[in-house]
Amino acid sequence: MSKFLTQDKCPRSAPRQVSAWGILGMLLILCVPVARAAAQGTDRIQRRNGVDSGEITAVTPLGITISKSGVTTTIPTEEIRSVRYAGEPNELNAARVAAEGGRHRVALRAAEELAGERIRRPEIQADVQFLFASNKAALALAGQEPLDDALAAVRSFLSEQRSSYHVPAAIELYGDLLLHARQFDAARTEYEKLAKAKTSYFELRSALLLARAWQAEGKHPEAITEFDKLANSRELGPLIDPLRREAVLAREISRAATGDARQSVERIGQIIAKADEQDEELLAGCYNALGQIYDRAGDPRGALYAYLHVDLLFDGQRDAHAQALSQLIDLWKTVGRADRASDAADRFNDKYSESRWAAER
Repeated sequence: MSKFLTQDKCPRSAPRQVSAWGILGMLLILCVPVARAAAQGTDRIQRRNGVDSGEITAVTPLGITISKSGVTTTIPTEEIRSVRYAGEPNELNAARVAAEGGRHRVALRAAEELAGERIRRPEIQADVQFLFASNKAALALAGQEPLDDALAAVRSFLSEQRSSYHVPAAIELYGDLLLHARQFDAARTEYEKLAKAKTSYFELRSALLLARAWQAEGKHPEAITEFDKLANSRELGPLIDPLRREAVLAREISRAATGDARQSVERIGQIIAKADEQDEELLAGCYNALGQIYDRAGDPRGALYAYLHVDLLFDGQRDAHAQALSQLIDLWKTVGRADRASDAADRFNDKYSESRWAAER
């Protein structure tokens, strides 16, 4: 058993809340950051739009400070895609790549092996523990690991690595696990913690996740209220815009559930008509939203054609394609095409067997 779980084995009972963050939330930005251990080489932070290299001098839940040639820069957490630390084991980055590619079992095993090594640098220790917890959680969301064990792993990370820049992602992941367990109020309690960061990005991400939780519970008026906060926000930027677009599409799903689905279909159709044909992320999201609306309205052929757009045109969008394929398996059966259903199932199992959509199969 991994050392990460020996310290906090979760009993087979209702998950506890993450008490350490119940009060502090994101205010750890004001606390003492992790001190950088001496190491040879250069630290590299992969942003969403570039790379910063130098010496990491501080790490907090809301950002990393890096210094180069006397110039110090603090990079907000939401802008960070990954970090490679000077002196880290080569296996660590290979595990990150595996996780990014959806190979969570491979990444989990690598994290377990790395946990047994003598790693001195605190930031690297935190990365290894987050790698373990996040992939444990991903497999639990796919129905391939015990949910209690995943909750325990994420809770241990939040308790032991309070200064890590992974803390916001871990809080969201803990909420996702609770949502998967249909503990809706508990999930919303976690998502609300993100807003304590008092930054535009995390406040709006919190609203999006709260809306998703209301929607999953079938409480669409409450979901629409939260989606409206994001859709009507005046905040702009490359990090905010994707959140807004997701909220706009998800809001139509809830609107369709509470009113005339045809109006929601028309509004999404207008978004598609105005979209840049190169914006595959947006278009895939539009067609998946249409698929959900048609399916819930009792129109399996309409749903099939919507999801088929994603399968045929936007299969490069991993999560959207996984969602579409997972739905096409049953929809092909519904219209009497067992051969196409078998093909969709084979492709889903080949590419996305460890995705969160696998739990619905």
